[in-house]
Amino acid sequence: MIPNIFRLSLPFLVCLLPAVPALSASIPIENASFESPVTDPNGFPAVPYATGWTEIDTDILASSNTGVFTNTEPNSFDHILNTDGSQLAFLSSQTGNAFEQDLSADYNAGCNYRLTVAVGISARFQPSSEEPLDYLELALYYRDGNEPVDIVSGKIPAMQWSQWLEDFSLYLPSVGLSDPWAGKNIGIAIRAAGSAGGFWDIDNVRLEESVLASLYIENASFESPSVDPNAFAAVPIVDSWTELDIDSTSGSNTGVFLNTPADNPDHITNADGSQLAFLGSQEGNALTQELKALYRVGADYWLTAGVAISQRFPPSAVEPADYLELALYYYDGNEPTDIASETIPATGKSSTILEDVSVYLPTVLPEDPWTDHPIGIAIRAAGQAGGFWDIDNVYLEELYPVSLPVANASFELPEVDPEGYPASPVIEMWTELDLDIFASANTGVFLNTPVGSEDHMNNADGKQLVFLCSQKGNGLEQDLNVSYEIGSTYRMTVGVGTSMRFPPSMTEPVDNLELAFFYRDGNEPVDIVKEIVPATGLSARSLRDFSVYLPPVDVNDPWAGKPIGIAMRSAGEAGGYWDLDNVRLGQSSPSQDYILTNKE
Repeated sequence: MIPNIFRLSLPFLVCLLPAVPALSASIPIENASFESPVTDPNGFPAVPYATGWTEIDTDILASSNTGVFTNTEPNSFDHILNTDGSQLAFLSSQTGNAFEQDLSADYNAGCNYRLTVAVGISARFQPSSEEPLDYLELALYYRDGNEPVDIVSGKIPAMQWSQWLEDFSLYLPSVGLSDPWAGKNIGIAIRAAGSAGGFWDIDNVRLEESVLASLYIENASFESPSVDPNAFAAVPIVDSWTELDIDSTSGSNTGVFLNTPADNPDHITNADGSQLAFLGSQEGNALTQELKALYRVGADYWLTAGVAISQRFPPSAVEPADYLELALYYYDGNEPTDIASETIPATGKSSTILEDVSVYLPTVLPEDPWTDHPIGIAIRAAGQAGGFWDIDNVYLEELYPVSLPVANASFELPEVDPEGYPASPVIEMWTELDLDIFASANTGVFLNTPVGSEDHMNNADGKQLVFLCSQKGNGLEQDLNVSYEIGSTYRMTVGVGTSMRFPPSMTEPVDNLELAFFYRDGNEPVDIVKEIVPATGLSARSLRDFSVYLPPVDVNDPWAGKPIGIAMRSAGEAGGYWDLDNVRLGQSSPSQDYILTNKE
């Protein structure tokens, strides 16, 4: 289980739009691929300098611990196969050597950040991979005045030498308004933590900023039912939640209460609204809710609640300490089944300040039994009777795959002349696999017909679509400029329809379309996963989305670190045509097995 993320509870504010799936942007990093300064190919292939970076070098005289170098020739034993460009950075393994950069971008409230670095080791001077291990440290920091202060950091242990660089990522969860780094410049650092004698190879530094979508929870701030301020300051009812109360007679273990006035010693200073929920500390008491939202393939989920303890009747903070349990569940038939849970001890909790506690559910996979089931959330007591938990501001965030660029994804190029023939046998940016090598009539782009035409495609993206002959051997492929990242999942989605005049066969044997992810073994494309889309039930008037899904990339997968390849191929007989449009490619955050945290 990953560590809890604690933060003072405040209303969640996304940095872009709260009602849309997560969006992502790549933040510029100067000289991210270490191509500057350019080393002289005819001279010494390294210089002790990296443009745009602050170099912290323990060798203050010769400054030989940090710099850039040229990758060796392809036939050299130490040639790195997957560099971004022709140069890399070197960093001596001794503690005190580092690269840092203060970016022009700021930490935005409601956004999360992922720093990714391609890492290898020198073939000639390797950091120690035996105890005591050498480490490389990644960090995201901000400046408090002129002083850099780490927010999150993680260590990468020295590995065995390989011709392949390996991607490592550091993840900073959603920035809160109360965080001291909110609105401050982003700082990134790559630091050595070990003994002298070895060198790290570093390349292709990337930083992504993503927006989390906030999913609706009814009565999330426990403002209903409204407590009468002139009467008793609590009621044993929580609207919109299922209350599990072991006191079946009086039902006094669950309910809502009015926050005390600001000058009272038990006033909760950062409550959201005027009311909170109370929950008796004895095991068996709980609040649960089934949401209208479903667990979606490819998405990650963070459930967070603000938690404090009653000042007059606190849960036990001594062993055996009382716990609060936060859980995400689904219904397996009629039985609620936990997917992910986190226990929060009463130890160290305040009675006047809410503390955010979270449970994280990694990427939902197609084969997971909870896929497309309603999301269930639970807050449960796990202790002895006698105390009460104070709870407020429950929110659920969905982190959806980030969007990766696909060239000419909507097939608007080349532009078809509306005054001429409404189709072109050319598709820019795509490799066309066309059995008709002479006339090339099996693949191309065409202009959607006017609105009102019987074959107008109602939900086309843009003015043009692509046509693809249904005979096996015809297809479209694209090799992207991004690579399969270790720990990430991928989903390609395509809008699929059929020609009205020449549809693929919908009777046995049915024509099929293949959607595939591939990588290249040398020059040869090798499929990783593919999805079969049958022509049955498809329309010439409306596109339907179909997806192919690639589970988390493992460090031992032969496609790890290789460029992403996507394909759409016919798998049927001649005579029909597929209409395709709006190709989208999503990438999830790396699974937690590959995310570095500040917990060693």
